[in-house]
Amino acid sequence: MRKSGVLSALCASLLLTGCVSSDDGILRVLSYGFVDLEGAKTSAIIVEYGQDLKADAVNVEDFEIIDYTIWQEQENGYERTIETDKDDTPGNEGQITYVYVNDAPQPANDRVSKDGRYVIIEVNTDYILTGQNLVYTTTMMAGVRQLHSIRGQKSTIPATEEMLTNYTVEEREGFGGRMQQVINTDKANILLPELSEANGWSIHRIGDGAFQATHCYSEYTGEYVDFELPYSIYVPSKDVLEANKGKIGLTIHMEHAGANDTDPMAAVTSSRAAVKHASPLVQKEHPTIVLVPQIEESRRSTNDLVASSEANTAIWELVDHILDTYKGYIDENRIYGTGQSMGGMTILNMAAQRDNFFAGVVATGAQWSNSYNKTFQNDGERTPDNDTISFNGWGLDRENYQNWYYMVSDDNILVQTCKGDAMATGLWLALADYYEAAGVKIPYDEWSPFDDLQEQNQRGAAVVNHDNSTPGSGISWVGFTDGSHMSTWKYGYQLDYCFDWLYAQNRSTEIQREKVKQLRNEWLGRDSRGKIRAGSGTNHLNSGQYTPGGADAIYGEGWTPVSATIKLIDAIPETEPVQTEGQRGPNRRLSRGELIEQAKAAYNKLSENEKEQVTNAKKILAE
Repeated sequence: MRKSGVLSALCASLLLTGCVSSDDGILRVLSYGFVDLEGAKTSAIIVEYGQDLKADAVNVEDFEIIDYTIWQEQENGYERTIETDKDDTPGNEGQITYVYVNDAPQPANDRVSKDGRYVIIEVNTDYILTGQNLVYTTTMMAGVRQLHSIRGQKSTIPATEEMLTNYTVEEREGFGGRMQQVINTDKANILLPELSEANGWSIHRIGDGAFQATHCYSEYTGEYVDFELPYSIYVPSKDVLEANKGKIGLTIHMEHAGANDTDPMAAVTSSRAAVKHASPLVQKEHPTIVLVPQIEESRRSTNDLVASSEANTAIWELVDHILDTYKGYIDENRIYGTGQSMGGMTILNMAAQRDNFFAGVVATGAQWSNSYNKTFQNDGERTPDNDTISFNGWGLDRENYQNWYYMVSDDNILVQTCKGDAMATGLWLALADYYEAAGVKIPYDEWSPFDDLQEQNQRGAAVVNHDNSTPGSGISWVGFTDGSHMSTWKYGYQLDYCFDWLYAQNRSTEIQREKVKQLRNEWLGRDSRGKIRAGSGTNHLNSGQYTPGGADAIYGEGWTPVSATIKLIDAIPETEPVQTEGQRGPNRRLSRGELIEQAKAAYNKLSENEKEQVTNAKKILAE
């Protein structure tokens, strides 16, 4: 096989997507796979011919292939592509392992060749990729070149001169303004049987079964929106539903922003979570409906300013619809929420809107916090009055609904973070600090995600299995000592303890457990040693905000619109900032003029009384 430059050569030539070399030759190329920890992964390339082949017509020497992992290694090298090499054989990742003929477009369990029109090219999947979870239409790319003539039932099929593919490649401007190659695999030529209707899944697309959400409030804009919300849902078989009527669980899983798309397949293929919830491992002991709403990028469900979009309301409407559809089957004491990054933030936010709605939550690489001044950084604020759908009265506490730390203090929550994730780690450290000041110690342990899996599961079980009858004792925290933000869900979902813990939870334990009452007290700040003052709660506390690089310099713990405006003005340089090589596109520094406009916008949101407290306002008013 070629060792380099395959994709570049293909970019320069006409890519033949689903092409036909002759009526009896190759009709199309399909990629067949499954959802692994890092997303959708090709396990076999299937070549469909226009005639049946003899069972002994092919062998591994007859084909050259390209798949995502092979391309990555060619472009970036083994060390930068592979995080875990399970068979300790560098360079064989994604490469051909078996070739045989089959009479159906799927691998054969026994790998015994039989007459048919499909050549099955199985590839090595015994590895984990480095980096983030990509969209399935990228990772499921496949290409085949037939190197030798093959004997068909009707005629001999000559070798192909070009690589025949199920994808196209185009150049687009990417992050930081750099051009990058974007792969688009034909969805009609992707086979992911785990997510098929036969396995209990149904996919609801815009214009084809998506949920019609109405009057959905956005904190980003302060406006209401009607729109179609795509989603995927797994429902156990009719026999299982009837045998467990009134005992079926409901799990709402939300994906990270990297899976934002209009295609509901994006969310169920971006991590292992959804298919693991629907797997026999879970379903045998805990029959559960698994609901995965699909978020579009234009409706990003949460942001890092503790606000949420119209997707928040729409998700609640969809959840209510599913509860109504399966009324009498779902046990409302067994409703669960899981998610990572943006998705975990969404679930954590929702957990305070309907108190004790979720029996258990697993938040992976995600965080949430308090903001009593959302309209200072956004254009709206969700309240029980302007969003009666999200706040539908379930456990509504009008006095404390903004005090997120207090509202979730009787919940069952498992947190999973990587130490390299400054944002999630920083905000959970803050929560642990507030709870400890109120007399509650959050159980915590950390280990390498590359340790033996059995040992990791045992340590995880030891963290979550403790007396949880006292206020605040339902929250546990696990940290991974390696990896960064987007590694967290690879490391978390490879373990079983978190799923075992989740499905052992019941809403009744939250109802019986009291909240941490001290958290209702006013925020009293910290003393000169940095210690939280005695008796302090989190009422009217604006949490310190974080960026991927650490604590935000403007919006620190206890910030107010006045303090933030003063700091924004102080941050304006006297001269134009110099842009360095790495500061382009999203990374570029704001110009002096942009910083002035930013500070002016903040200043103009203040009341007249607040404006009088901005002692350095002359710096922007004179501009």
